[in-house]
Amino acid sequence: MSGRTKKTAEAIASALNNHEMSYLPIELTGKFVEKIKKLDKFENNDYSDIESQLSNLDVSNYGLIIIGMPTYGNSPPKIFNEILRRLGNLNGKMVVIFNTARFTGGKCLDFMKEKIEEVGGRVIDQSKFRKLFWIGTKNAIKFGKQINENVNS
Repeated sequence: MSGRTKKTAEAIASALNNHEMSYLPIELTGKFVEKIKKLDKFENNDYSDIESQLSNLDVSNYGLIIIGMPTYGNSPPKIFNEILRRLGNLNGKMVVIFNTARFTGGKCLDFMKEKIEEVGGRVIDQSKFRKLFWIGTKNAIKFGKQINENVNS
């Protein structure tokens, strides 16, 4: 909605200098009202507005997958379930998760981890980035460096 999760993802990625990466953002575009309408469509399992991005979800050649989501209430948006459905069985792949939130967000990470493990992923690290207005990049870069260390050790 506001670009907080995208900014966080880009900051994490900037610190992943030990890995070859592909970045696949799934973004809501348009004015605020248009974004709300798209979220409403997602709640009804209509992902037609982002079908081109969803159709490119192939992680078969990757050993490490990083998934970041905003938090709505204490949950990720419903699109998270569709992304996991399309990724299919993660067969023991290493997965790092993060979420962005204004107030809460802890239960969101728990939900994400549980769902990823249900499809065979192995969550090796997670982080919550929470701030009322705009999330800076300092902690996200630090988290990216932590991922480098954890994956290489």
